[in-house]
Amino acid sequence: MNQTAQKRKKSTEKDIHLVNDPIQFFIENKRDSVWEKNKEKWKTHFRLQLKVLKLFIDNEADEKHMASFVYRLGLGYWGVGKQSGIPSGVFSLNAVTSENTKKTDDHFIGAQLIGKTVHEAYEACDFNEDHMVEHWLYENLWLWMTIKVTQEEHRSGNISKSVDDLELKRRMEHYVNVSPLVTLKKR
Repeated sequence: MNQTAQKRKKSTEKDIHLVNDPIQFFIENKRDSVWEKNKEKWKTHFRLQLKVLKLFIDNEADEKHMASFVYRLGLGYWGVGKQSGIPSGVFSLNAVTSENTKKTDDHFIGAQLIGKTVHEAYEACDFNEDHMVEHWLYENLWLWMTIKVTQEEHRSGNISKSVDDLELKRRMEHYVNVSPLVTLKKR
């Protein structure tokens, strides 16, 4: 192996570390750095989506429209203007160790549940848009985090789509058949 290939291999070698609580990992290791780089853009997008949510509430939109359009698309996928979510730095072990396997970013909490959670928080603060944008968003940024898994692991038999409770998802009860969650650290 030539020296260039050896240097490239050395610089990309990483240690795998188990992650028991992906939300806590994100908060402790990723949130502040991604927030500092993106906060103004994310606040702008979030504020716009809150306005859309309020418009739908004020016009008594039916639950189907709320669920499919406002919750899932508006707040879940586009709530911070980043459809693909926010990478958490957490991976399934299979996603890390299976080189030729297709991978995808799983919205850990789920797009629709993100929207429902935002709606509940917005109502709870009496629709105080500034509070939601200036305080709530940072504290709850983990809602938009993603975990890299294999496409096979992402199937509904492996990550349950029927779990629709925030606490159950926080406890990872929807991750039925997913390899252990890990992070990578450079050696």
